[in-house]
Amino acid sequence: MDLPKNLITSVKDFLLSLIDSGQVELVIKKLQDYRGPNAKKIENLANYLIRFKDCVDYDKFKTLGLPIGSGEVESAHKYIPQKRLKIAGATWHPETINPMLALRIIRANNWWSEFWNRYKHPEYINILNIHLEPKLNLAN
Repeated sequence: MDLPKNLITSVKDFLLSLIDSGQVELVIKKLQDYRGPNAKKIENLANYLIRFKDCVDYDKFKTLGLPIGSGEVESAHKYIPQKRLKIAGATWHPETINPMLALRIIRANNWWSEFWNRYKHPEYINILNIHLEPKLNLAN
């Protein structure tokens, strides 16, 4: 039995409004209690929200002045990783992609000076050497 689309839309909008107002635990409980059509999909959604409930704390993010929505993220995705990774003729080794992207994110967030000040600290250099030396074969 298929539910009417307008009912599905109303329920979805109601659940999203609960999430938007910080009531993700209530939404998870309602989804876990659901026993109707497409119960497996609803269970998967509940499990997803359980795993990522910290990521949908929109009230907290709004209070902190952080953007809600994907527009800024999609724009940053084009600017930060894609611009560098899609250089004509460039190839990337799997072990160097993430460190390079991390540096681009540091620069995009204006943390460049702070990062390099920490990087110069002797304890930090030791940690980097322990992790990087085996990968870069610096001993050879």
